[in-house]
Amino acid sequence: MRKYFDYYRPKLGESWLIMLAILLVGGTIITASLVFIINLIRPGALSLTGASGWSTPVIYVIPFIFVFFYVYLRARNNYHQALGQSTPPYPNPGARLGRVPLPVFILILPVLIVTLSVIMDPLTDWLEMPEFMKEIFAKMSENNLPTFVAVVVAAPILEEWLLRNVALKGMLQHMAPWKAIAWSALMFGVIHANPWQAIPAFLVGCLLGWIYYRTRSYWSCVALHAINNGLSFLLAGLFPQISADASLRSLIGNNFFYIALAASVILLGLTLLYLNKKLASGPQLNITYEQQHESVSS
Repeated sequence: MRKYFDYYRPKLGESWLIMLAILLVGGTIITASLVFIINLIRPGALSLTGASGWSTPVIYVIPFIFVFFYVYLRARNNYHQALGQSTPPYPNPGARLGRVPLPVFILILPVLIVTLSVIMDPLTDWLEMPEFMKEIFAKMSENNLPTFVAVVVAAPILEEWLLRNVALKGMLQHMAPWKAIAWSALMFGVIHANPWQAIPAFLVGCLLGWIYYRTRSYWSCVALHAINNGLSFLLAGLFPQISADASLRSLIGNNFFYIALAASVILLGLTLLYLNKKLASGPQLNITYEQQHESVSS
């Protein structure tokens, strides 16, 4: 199965098709249909509204299964076409860290997320959240095993597979890296389907996209994503009385917050400068594989 995916690199248009038509629209319809059927067989087994318990991870995973089948079928079709035309697979650069030692890179990951979260705090504080969204966020941060599986395990694995390992990898083959990273970050924001998550998700998506481009490591992005979600899950568990839209500044006060903000800006800047200098250079894939292959054939 893995060999099929070396022949599939979606462009910008198809990436948007996957996000909007297949994941959001098609996935929602398929999920609602399956939940309806399951509840006919076993009443009350799953709930679309106010999902809690194991309904949360199950309902979350279903749309991605639908997306996986689409990507798999497209990749398999491209594979068989390539065999018939004697076309080699797309370049597939392996993961690498350059001159950054692995233990140092592991320690840097939470630094990136914590400092970025502090820097984004004024933005999230500015976006006033309505009551119904607070209730949804409270459900999403319930301190139990099913929510942990959905938010800290399933979301990073599935979203990073789709956004970075499918969409971004494909777009990097067809456009300049900064454009591919920006588009994938925008898609990351859009699939969250609400501005209270979409805007922070765009900024986090830019970081994840840049890390993926420089390291080509899917699991590094999964780890960063899991740390980001895990931090929110941990805080919700430690401080259940805190509102879902509570800002860091409202919790620690202006003076301490501005000190933390200044320290975060400096630390994040220094960390990114270090990574930019020490990580391996991004692979040069600006000229599309199709153009390269056509020039060789001619």
